[in-house]
Amino acid sequence: MTKQKSNFNWYFLLAGILIMYFVLTNNLSIKHSSLEKIIVELDKDITNVKGRRSSVDYKFWTKEYKNQFNILNGSITRGKHKAIADLKGGQLVELYITTADLKNLSEGKEDVDIIGLSQNGIPLMTTDEFYHNRDLYKLRLKIFSVFIALMLILNGLTNIPKKINYIIVGTFIGTIITMRILEIDIY
Repeated sequence: MTKQKSNFNWYFLLAGILIMYFVLTNNLSIKHSSLEKIIVELDKDITNVKGRRSSVDYKFWTKEYKNQFNILNGSITRGKHKAIADLKGGQLVELYITTADLKNLSEGKEDVDIIGLSQNGIPLMTTDEFYHNRDLYKLRLKIFSVFIALMLILNGLTNIPKKINYIIVGTFIGTIITMRILEIDIY
């Protein structure tokens, strides 16, 4: 007697269920908190962190505080990256940070996330843009995670041929690219 190979791949199924559980139970919304405005002078040019596995797009330091200031991924509106990347050492900028982060400035040990940024009264990243863009960023991550979880669950329940997998993944990527180009809903 030959043993029939099962179509059931428990490790794919388990991974898919775990990812789906964490995505659906994790509340990713950003809490609006009270903000404080501080005016600081940049110590050095702002540093672009793109290309690395990091949760920040830009980081910088100021002459007044020892803390590292971070601009988080997905918080800058399209078209404003160049203005932020062009900030140079010695320029004065207005920063909006949480009240909790304001208390940590004197210590210099903790990184501070920027909620709003302006220079000479010209907003480079408003607080409303920050919250809106971060919510969209979290939504994109959630959609991507749910898709991955569904693909793992499908592959765990049945052996889907590679050709079908490629078609499904290609359709998903094509949809995301189309949404990005046409700026539909989540982009």
